[in-house]
Amino acid sequence: MDSVSIFSYYFNLIVSYVNYFVAYYSDKFRDYPFEVKTAIWVIQWIIICIIILTLLIEKQESLNRKRKRVIARLKERYDEAVNYIFSIDDEHTMTRDEIISRFHIDEKEQQKRGLLATDHERRQMCRLIYNRLIRDDIASPSRTKNLHLLLDIFNLPTFLESEVSLGRMKHKMKAMTMIRAFKLYISPWVINKLLNSKQTQVRRQALYLSVMSSSDNELEYFETDFFDKNSCIYDEIELGYTLHLRRVAGLKLPNLAHWAHIQKNDSTKCMFVRLMRRFDQREYCNQLTDIFMESKHKKLIEEISRTWGYLHYTDGEQLLVNTMLTQPDDTKVAIMHAVTRLASGKNLELLLDGYHTSNPHVRFEALRCMYSYGEEGRNLLKELEEQATPSDKKFFSFFHNPITLARIPLDKEQAYHPSVETVYNFSE
Repeated sequence: MDSVSIFSYYFNLIVSYVNYFVAYYSDKFRDYPFEVKTAIWVIQWIIICIIILTLLIEKQESLNRKRKRVIARLKERYDEAVNYIFSIDDEHTMTRDEIISRFHIDEKEQQKRGLLATDHERRQMCRLIYNRLIRDDIASPSRTKNLHLLLDIFNLPTFLESEVSLGRMKHKMKAMTMIRAFKLYISPWVINKLLNSKQTQVRRQALYLSVMSSSDNELEYFETDFFDKNSCIYDEIELGYTLHLRRVAGLKLPNLAHWAHIQKNDSTKCMFVRLMRRFDQREYCNQLTDIFMESKHKKLIEEISRTWGYLHYTDGEQLLVNTMLTQPDDTKVAIMHAVTRLASGKNLELLLDGYHTSNPHVRFEALRCMYSYGEEGRNLLKELEEQATPSDKKFFSFFHNPITLARIPLDKEQAYHPSVETVYNFSE
């Protein structure tokens, strides 16, 4: 109560002084022209605003000086040890005692009051470790274990979870980013609080944390209009990373065809259909049939065709054949590739129809598909070459050059594999 009284006293004192000077100058220039009184009034408020801004700037500078002092103190005490832990052999897993000895930590002191006295120190220590982690962007099982031991010694996992749950918004975002980089577990109860946030970026980060951390369920978090309004290529990359980590951890992957169904945005549907083939979800391919039949979006039809082809969904082959003639040229190519990957041996005539179209690109891709269709397809390719006119011979020259011939066959799978192992997508 004493502190409240003191604050109220000084606040009222400042307000009284401001009112006095405003009244004094208003009375002093009462008989002056309107223009002069307006100018004086504006000058008074400009001075007041300058004083307020000066105080705010000084407060911010004080916080920056404090932050720099904390960072300098932490670096002086811990930076060398942190660098050592991240620079040792990738295969060496340190023990808790080895880390404590490297930091010259008194275990009794740690148990008594903790190594970091304030949240500000904990926040800067997290930043220090995070910056060192992403500097090399190298991950390995031993480094991850060493990192988790290091964080546990400073009790930082609990602190980061409290930041996500109770911290200011900017601290929530930084904490979620660090949790993902550190590969820490975070309670679903904490994540669920952020899934209803009105800020798009907060919801997005919370969604990816939920994909990696939640238990075996269908992950209804994506069953909203969130992706319809905000999805982009970033989401597909992040979903690829997080679903990969989820699969490695032994957790059940969600039904991506169901997610494609509930979206209204065709581009978002395409994203989930692509992920289906990357994570080998053949058992859900039949759920794409009604989307294929009802959609007029060429990119979506192409993605479904590719997914059925890569996953060898033979039940959809006849549907692909029946719709090819009404599709644009790029879609025809996607359908021919899908039928070729299915390799049922029943629809070689489809490829012949593709060769007899007027588009050179479609004609060449039809020949590629014949080459990859098996012995029967290659026999048809030879017959067409023998019957080809001089102007059509150019399409067959690629099959006689060893360099271009190596690029002719169609790839067999499109499974998800991280192109580069980083601290974000690395799995033990």
